[in-house]
Amino acid sequence: MRKALSGQRYSATVVQNYCLYATAFLVYLERRNVALEAVTPVLVSTYLAHAVRRFRDRRGRAPSPRWTSIPRSAIHALLRNTLGTWPPGPPGPPVRSPEERLCWEICSDYERWLRSERGLAEASVAALMWEARNFCAWHLQQHGNADFVRLSPRDVDAYVDHRAPGLARKSLEGVAERLRGFLRHLHRSRRIATDLSPHVVA
Repeated sequence: MRKALSGQRYSATVVQNYCLYATAFLVYLERRNVALEAVTPVLVSTYLAHAVRRFRDRRGRAPSPRWTSIPRSAIHALLRNTLGTWPPGPPGPPVRSPEERLCWEICSDYERWLRSERGLAEASVAALMWEARNFCAWHLQQHGNADFVRLSPRDVDAYVDHRAPGLARKSLEGVAERLRGFLRHLHRSRRIATDLSPHVVA
């Protein structure tokens, strides 16, 4: 894992921290006689709750709300490097068309990135994925395809206008933030040539 992370140009500090957290997780599994292949997202969440309790017992205070994102990312990196794919993807939807299948694949790729690279909490992943799936469904309905290559700022504005009616300012800001995240992913995964996230105006 250390070699793999270094090869992916992670900083030396991140590599060291990831290996420490991954080691602690392996010890936890070994004491419970659980094989890596048997690890589930629920088990990872259970371990993180255990890690928070240990942190509190050792230091006399609870960690920051975002502290678990670091060990979660380390564990995901360990499982991804060991098992090849992590987290396990959801079962595919009923395929009604190749375009719907492509939308599902794009969203599944985004979800894997949010969980494995960002290490976000379940609530954050769920909110981001709802917006991503909604945007894909809207785009498919508007254009009849899941090809985002021709996605333009006008399309982005049209989607925000579609979402805006009835939303308070704070809710619309949340839509904009979640949409920016998905657009950055489309650019990062080379599905669009230009990062359109700066064009999202709430």
